[in-house]
Amino acid sequence: MGRNLFLIVLGFTVGALFYSFHNFSGKPSFWELILNGVLGVLVSYAFHFCNLFLNKTVRWKQQTGFRLLLGIVCHMLIGFGIVFLGLRGYELLYPEHTFFSISGNNTSLKIGILLVCTILIYNIIYFVFYSYRQYTVGQIKEVQYKRKQTELQLNALKSQLSPHFLFNSLNTLSSLFRKDVKKAEEFIRSLAKSYQYTLKTYSEVLVTLEDELDFVHSYCFMVQTRFGNHFSLDLQLSDEELKNKIPPLTLQMLVENAVKHNVLDAKNPLKVYIKTYNGFLEVSNNKTKSPSGVKSLKIGLKNIVSRYELLANKQVKIINGEDFTVQLPIIK
Repeated sequence: MGRNLFLIVLGFTVGALFYSFHNFSGKPSFWELILNGVLGVLVSYAFHFCNLFLNKTVRWKQQTGFRLLLGIVCHMLIGFGIVFLGLRGYELLYPEHTFFSISGNNTSLKIGILLVCTILIYNIIYFVFYSYRQYTVGQIKEVQYKRKQTELQLNALKSQLSPHFLFNSLNTLSSLFRKDVKKAEEFIRSLAKSYQYTLKTYSEVLVTLEDELDFVHSYCFMVQTRFGNHFSLDLQLSDEELKNKIPPLTLQMLVENAVKHNVLDAKNPLKVYIKTYNGFLEVSNNKTKSPSGVKSLKIGLKNIVSRYELLANKQVKIINGEDFTVQLPIIK
């Protein structure tokens, strides 16, 4: 409603201004004023819908100059077409007034010049306002993007700092001090390294795969300390592939999910594979028995999927077959 009212008021006002510049009959006429106002409203609506079509067809950001020129040309054709039809209609109602004769009547020329000037000014003003609006929208989207990224990073951090993880680590550490003090010291260093990495990468959007794997090794050491050779990690990555990027804590969350949702014992060893496959970083594990009392809310997976959609606009593939596989799009 507001937009329609604006177009009607703007169009009628411009039409009335046209009439004030040139009076057809030489004396004030209510119907001539109405005719100009109606023509102005028609032109206003025609320009509006033309802009909607052009904005979808030709992007300002990619083709600024061409879009501006195309808008001027299209508005010229539309504006002159509507005005021509309107003036022809006026001639039919009032035959004594002619606009397109060759008898020296320069009314149509004046109207044409006014129309050209108006269209040029309109397109320049429209370009300025449209650019400002796009800039404002871009700023808002950037703030929303950063806020969403911060929320996802915070959720990943909460997952790593979960009381359940800390409780298991302290239990393992307590047991180690009674059995193997040296290994307990290594466990403490790995635990400290894990938390140091977590806090260090909290504000990072992407880290190298090499840095992430260095952290995963520390985490896997703690898992292997708990479960011994019932857990193993198999890496099949080249030095070049280690330079690729990945959202921090992604691999750790996948390894943790594998440990959390599978029974690890002599009869049910768990093996996690990390390799590249068809443009994806693939993390897979065999499936053993499901532990009792553990319900999967898939919060970690949802966090990973959301971060990849936000950062790279790419889909994470999850394949739940004989093995459980997560394919992460490679980010260069």
